[in-house]
This record gives sequence, C-alpha cells and structure tokens, in this order.
Amino acid sequence: MAVSDARRLKLYEQARAHWGEETAEVLMEVVVPAGQDMATKADLDAAVATLSARMDGVDSRMDGLATKEYVLRTLVVALVPVYLGILGLFAGVVGLYFTG
Repeated sequence: MAVSDARRLKLYEQARAHWGEETAEVLMEVVVPAGQDMATKADLDAAVATLSARMDGVDSRMDGLATKEYVLRTLVVALVPVYLGILGLFAGVVGLYFTG
C-alpha cells in the first residue's frame, strides 16, 4: 500500500525527534511516496533481458546492411541514373555541335 505525503511527513518528524535528522532522511529515502512503485530486481532483470533481445535483433539487421555487396549495390543503383543523365547531356551537346 502506498504511503501518503502527510503520513510520510509525520513519520519523518517522529523519526527525527527520536533518532535524529540523518536517520530520518535515510528512512524517507526507503519509504516509497504515494503513486510510485519501486522496481524489484526481477523487474530490472526482465527489462535488461527485453532490451538485450531487441539489441540482438538490431545488431543482426545492421550486420546485413554493412556488407560490401549491399554498399556496392546501393552505389550502383544510385549512380547509374546520374551517369545516364550526364551521358545524355554530353550526347546532346555533341549533337548540337555537329548539327549547328
């Protein structure tokens, strides 16, 4: 059950009066405020496992993207239209030169 702020304050004041300010502050650090849940070790282990699995998937996809064949294929596909455009301009200029 979550502890309300008013109850936490009362606990802090009583602890400070009986045990001192430092002990009361430590107690407040371990008492969870209302509406907040503390993560357990099991929660953290599950989160780490999920994140690790997702990162493994990302790593495997990145390995496939980094191959030499993929890079070469991408360059060829991207540059062929550029070279064809330059060749077309060159052919047009040569055609104008010889006909004009």
